[in-house]
Amino acid sequence: MGRTIVVTCGATVPFPLLVKAVLTEQFLYQLKTWRFDRLVVQYGKGYANHFQQTLLDQLPGVEGSPGALADLAADSKAWISPCGVEICAFEFTTRIQDLLRLHADVVVSHAGTGSILDALRLQKPLVVVANTDLMDNHQLQIAEKFESRGHLVSALRCDTESVVSAIEKVLAQAPQPLADSVNDDFSRLLAAVAWA
Repeated sequence: MGRTIVVTCGATVPFPLLVKAVLTEQFLYQLKTWRFDRLVVQYGKGYANHFQQTLLDQLPGVEGSPGALADLAADSKAWISPCGVEICAFEFTTRIQDLLRLHADVVVSHAGTGSILDALRLQKPLVVVANTDLMDNHQLQIAEKFESRGHLVSALRCDTESVVSAIEKVLAQAPQPLADSVNDDFSRLLAAVAWA
């Protein structure tokens, strides 16, 4: 298996715009250009039927494939896109850190703090996309703060072009790793942004 991009939309609130942005022929062909051959999507609880319908609507010609990642996500399903990129998808896993550690070469995530910290602790190149449909745009504030410190790249919008552009940036630059030790200043900053 070659390189893998893992997209995580969060466990509790679906993020349909991010799913639509990555399930396009343009996105998948760009993955092939970058020598990625697998896209893994964690789409969130209660979104399985919508995910599959979006997949079939946006990628005519996609074919079912033997399930992959069943050891990490029991409900995972797989397809092969017309350009040959394998798409693996599932609602939720309690083993997201194992998935990222074992399979992710790049992570594209909603801008929730838990998902951001999971990827950064594992020192994975990270692109975040703020779900601006959520109350008070807190994800946008969190994404901007982490990006200002050089830890990740934030997509400007939730569309294919913006996500592709952000991935290009994260592939071209090495993000600043998080400090291994507890950083009280950073903890206070994160709390202030989250509760602002």
